[in-house]
Amino acid sequence: MSKEARLMFVVMYLLVAIGIVMIYSASGVLAHDWHGNEAFFLIRQVLYVVLGTIGFFIAATLPVNFYKQNARAFMLLAIMLLMTVYLPVIGHAAGGARRWIHLGGFQFQPVEFAKLAVCVYLADYLGRKLALVQKGGVKVFLPPLIMVGAACALTILEPDLGSVAFMVMATCIIFFLAGLQLRYVFGAFAVLLPALYFLIIRVPYRLSRLEAYLNPWEDPLGSGFQIIQSFLAFASGGVHGVGLGQSTQKLFYLPSSHNDFILAVIGEEMGLIGVLFILGLYLIFFFCCIRMARKADQPFEKLLITSITLLIILQTVFHMMVATGLVPTKGLPLPFVSYGGSSIVMNLVAVGILMSVDRRKTRPA
Repeated sequence: MSKEARLMFVVMYLLVAIGIVMIYSASGVLAHDWHGNEAFFLIRQVLYVVLGTIGFFIAATLPVNFYKQNARAFMLLAIMLLMTVYLPVIGHAAGGARRWIHLGGFQFQPVEFAKLAVCVYLADYLGRKLALVQKGGVKVFLPPLIMVGAACALTILEPDLGSVAFMVMATCIIFFLAGLQLRYVFGAFAVLLPALYFLIIRVPYRLSRLEAYLNPWEDPLGSGFQIIQSFLAFASGGVHGVGLGQSTQKLFYLPSSHNDFILAVIGEEMGLIGVLFILGLYLIFFFCCIRMARKADQPFEKLLITSITLLIILQTVFHMMVATGLVPTKGLPLPFVSYGGSSIVMNLVAVGILMSVDRRKTRPA
């Protein structure tokens, strides 16, 4: 194992450990009120981490060629799982959305697997089609347009616009990094603008989120409530924080305090120092990924590392931007830290794939 991989492993599980502590702190009162057990979310998150760790070691043990040879199968499986959420018995709806598969008392979000499948699929496809991508032929767009487009269409029906935006953005960035001319990327965004208009402006609840983003104080008890409570959490924390477990915003003021807005609770309890420490860990993780990508000598491996890096870092950036009001409110977990089984398991598996690449590079000849 290279030094980058070792450091990445330590950073990842340090973030996981911080997440477990902060989930317990942020969710204890809520868990007691909902389930009569203040450790309810803590116990489930620990179980998810155990399952994710098993997935991590399995993914790290499998050879890199396994992912290359099965990239299209992963993508097809992701599409099938996204279709499964609409089945009347297995599919589970909550909050007006059908995003979960319900099995044996546990729920799984197929879109989390779909995000990883898109990364593996694009790495394989672009690794084989680099010359055509750099040439800019229109035909090179058709296979990913069909596969990723199908995943996005099924996801938007759930509805989950945030995950769709993530997959589209990641696809465009990976194509650009593979050598696609910038004018094609801008052209793709120009084509998508009308769709964004109808998906945001013409949908009342999304429009209200956009209005709350522009001026949350206009409706402080309605659409602007969540982001205002997040602001208050950061303001209360100041530089040093109010102390671990001492947050007031988690006392039914800040919704989703243990997942979508866990950074705000960290900011309140651990202050600016705690937030900067978390940010520093993600930066270390990012630079480890960059160094691993530079050392990769195969197009597939380089693109695979790049796409998985985007998978984790983009979600991190958007979570932080949502919590600080820089983008409209959207439920995105903070990788390795937020509560959520699907997210933590798939993120740990994703890093396991990175370790598989590293293992091939560091294996003795």
